[in-house]
Parts: sequence; C-alpha cells; structure tokens
Amino acid sequence: MTFLEEWFGPDSQTYLGELAVSVTDVEGLIVEIGCWQGRSTVALANAVAPRTVHAVDTWQGSPGEVSASLAASRDVFAEFQANVAELTAGNVEIHRMGWRDFLPTVSEPVAFAFIDAEHSYREVYDNVAALIPMMASGGVLCGDDMHHPPVRRALLDLLPADEVRACATVWSWRKP
Repeated sequence: MTFLEEWFGPDSQTYLGELAVSVTDVEGLIVEIGCWQGRSTVALANAVAPRTVHAVDTWQGSPGEVSASLAASRDVFAEFQANVAELTAGNVEIHRMGWRDFLPTVSEPVAFAFIDAEHSYREVYDNVAALIPMMASGGVLCGDDMHHPPVRRALLDLLPADEVRACATVWSWRKP
C-alpha cells in the first residue's frame, strides 16, 4: 500500500463513503474522475461494493500543479493499481483517459460522480456542466477541494448555493 500525499484525509474519506451509500437505491454508474493513488477510490469502492466504480484519470497530474511534476518523477498509475488491488474487493474498472474522452462513452445515467481532477475554473465548470444532465434523479454529484477558490467559483456559477453541501473538503449536490 502506497499513499505518499495526504491530499484526501480521513474525514473526507468518511463523508465520501456516506454520500456513496446514500445512492444505494439509485440506478446508474458510479464514477470517479481524478483518482491519483486511489485513496478516494478505495473509500468509494468499499462503500459501494459490489457495485463497480469507474475510475477515470490520466495519471499524469494536472498541468501547472504539483501533481504534474510528481507524476513525471514516479509511476503513480502503478501505485494506484497496487492500492486498489490490495484494498478493494476488485470492483474498480479503470479508464486511463481524461474525463472529456470518457463521458461521451457513457450511455446510462450516473448515480454518483466524484470529481477531483484538475482544479482550474474552466475544467471544474466544464466537468460539472457535462455531468449535471447525465445524473440520475436522486443521484449525487460531488467533488473535493470546495475550499479552493476556482473550484468553489465554478460550482456556485452552476449550482444553487443553498443546494451545495460541504463536509471536510468534499462538496456535494443531489439531483432532484
């Protein structure tokens, strides 16, 4: 097991799991966009098992962020694979690509989507805007880093402020 960065703490992991369990009766895919070493993937996969988590990432880090230089210096994808193999029930389907390539391949509703990829305003805005119409009724759209100004601004430009919840670093919105 390899978790080198402390980017997704225990409180965030717990809240993510609680949100995921809340869609037990909602039909559709469970999707994670941005997985890094798999700390959130493990929490999500264990919360929804035996349902499959579709883990989407390039494992190249985000341009202009520290993750890009870290990914260039080591095999983060191999770390992710090892962590998921060791710490889940094998209910993770890996999609090594960006979300812009993955989402057009989805042909069914999304019951749960967790976003923790690039943190720029444009990427968060576009990702959330693309997922909103794909969400199943009662589905949860959530992500990490609500405290990060570009993330917060993108969310509040798309979603009603009184419908966005936050706990630890995780934000969430449930589709009516």
